[in-house]
Amino acid sequence: MTTNSKLNWAVIPCAGLGTRLLPVTRSIPKAMLPVGNYPLIHFAVTEATNLGIENILIIIGDGMDAIRTYFTENSNLNNALKLQGENNLLEDQNKITSLADIRFLLQEKPLGVGHAIKLTKRIIGDNPFAVILPDDLIFAKPNALGQLKIIYDKHGGNVIGLNKVKNNEIEKKGIVGYTEDKDRFKINQLIEKPKISDAPSNIGILGRYIFEYSIFDEILDESDKEINVTDAMMSSINTTPVSGKLLEGYHFDTGNTRGMVRASNFFMKNSKLILDDY
Repeated sequence: MTTNSKLNWAVIPCAGLGTRLLPVTRSIPKAMLPVGNYPLIHFAVTEATNLGIENILIIIGDGMDAIRTYFTENSNLNNALKLQGENNLLEDQNKITSLADIRFLLQEKPLGVGHAIKLTKRIIGDNPFAVILPDDLIFAKPNALGQLKIIYDKHGGNVIGLNKVKNNEIEKKGIVGYTEDKDRFKINQLIEKPKISDAPSNIGILGRYIFEYSIFDEILDESDKEINVTDAMMSSINTTPVSGKLLEGYHFDTGNTRGMVRASNFFMKNSKLILDDY
């Protein structure tokens, strides 16, 4: 089913355990790790709000209240900044707490992105929505989600971000088969973590999605098993077509230490340009 309605919802799954970044993620949610002086979750939220998205659902796990606190007004901090005459800093803090209507849902078990998305059905209803995975930090103009929205506004259906994948990463990623159109990839196959010999290409799914609400009915409920959104898209591809876009910009996998360091170095060298968009 293709509605091509206004995009005004975003889902940001943050409940993963961050095992690739232990031991720091024992006590600090991965989404709160800093790139420069901004946590990853800040970039994810502002990527959505810069497109005019007003409703954001952040999926958190146990012990991740720091994410909620980041978007909550801190009266003690605000009063201190007022007394110190730090008006610019105060204005920045107020912007963070008024970015959007941000709500939080608890994912009690880390059962994957598909499960996190399924949790939002009762709130999102029959509206299309975006999904942003904060691990995939992408600095670009237009921003990564904006690149997908251009395609969604024209073609509807489900739209996914793509990138080229190295051979040694294929078995860890969702891989697509496709035909090329002038402004998009028309996806005809999606396989989660295939063997190299079974992979239809070296093009993988990259942390940005726009979904029609019909995806909710395709995400299967399997108790205590990680729920796969790639299979959900494939199961409905004949009724809800899937488009893809090779995302332009600078991409950093911040789910590992090397990616975090590279992202921070890039941000510190280019912060003035980046902060124009964030």
